[in-house]
Amino acid sequence: MSDSTPQPDRLTEFKGFHLSAFQIEAVAAIRRGENLLVSAPTGAGKTLVAEYAIHQAVLNKKRVIYTAPIKALSNQKYRDFRDDPNVDVGLMTGDVTIHPEAQVVIMTTEILRNQIFESPAFLRDVDYVVFDEVHFMDDRERGTVWEESLIFAPSSIRFVCLSATISNLDQLGAWIRELRTQELTVVRETK
Repeated sequence: MSDSTPQPDRLTEFKGFHLSAFQIEAVAAIRRGENLLVSAPTGAGKTLVAEYAIHQAVLNKKRVIYTAPIKALSNQKYRDFRDDPNVDVGLMTGDVTIHPEAQVVIMTTEILRNQIFESPAFLRDVDYVVFDEVHFMDDRERGTVWEESLIFAPSSIRFVCLSATISNLDQLGAWIRELRTQELTVVRETK
């Protein structure tokens, strides 16, 4: 890590929130430089894990791409992050492009896949890609977009994959481990 500020071994609070056990485990994986796959119920605090990855990347002068499966969710995430004065955020949905050189760029997964193939220089300084709602990989019509993004993204990029429910969590984790060069931590929360 390029940040010279000493960090405690275990982070238990972030952004004024006391972290739950699954968040502590997930944050520890990010701090170790690993890929991350989190399955936790809606409202459990998965987004805070993604925000920690963003925080770490920004500290290290890197970028983050935050993907969502549909434009409406991308637009909502953009509005959420835009209101945070500590986040330099942009949006790319195909219909709208706002500040694409931002440190955090919110986009649909299709746009990410297109960037991987058509504009790889865009990904040069990306530290993390967040896949929100990664269970969309099971979608017959659109799942290949997620798969291609994981397969073809530059090896330097790490992934934070978030989902409320993944029935085959361990199988998906094993597949990601085969694809990506960094270690992967799988975190499952049921409450």
